[in-house]
Amino acid sequence: MEARVAGVPEDEESGLLPRPSAAGRRPSSRAPRFPPPPAAWATVDGPLGLPLEEAERHARRFFLWGFACLPFLWAINCCYFWPVLRSPAASTPAAFAPIRPYVMRSAIGFTIFSVVLITWATTFIVGGERLFGPAWNDLVMYNVADKIGLSGFMG
Repeated sequence: MEARVAGVPEDEESGLLPRPSAAGRRPSSRAPRFPPPPAAWATVDGPLGLPLEEAERHARRFFLWGFACLPFLWAINCCYFWPVLRSPAASTPAAFAPIRPYVMRSAIGFTIFSVVLITWATTFIVGGERLFGPAWNDLVMYNVADKIGLSGFMG
């Protein structure tokens, strides 16, 4: 028989913890308790993000618009759908299956674009006039104003 605490209603007396059993142990449930699986969110903003159907549509749009000379949309696609990109293909939740190809292709496209851009910039920065010779004067942009006569009015 359990002793009641004076002045405390019966429903508050039990509190949040289960009452110990007669043997002094907590009652155990028959089924083993496993933590619930973590929620799978396709976007970096988690539950505030897009539903999976809209996420697939956005990923596809970012990927396709990246070909329209907007390759930074591929970078945005990779950043926004980072949970899809960072999960290995073998352990990817089935919900990510329609989104993953667009995000992976965006990552590949942005990587190729970045390599080409850095190579182009490095060629002009490091090579300069020594690499291009007399054609350098036609390639550089700082003398365009002189060529079309806009720098004469400055003084």
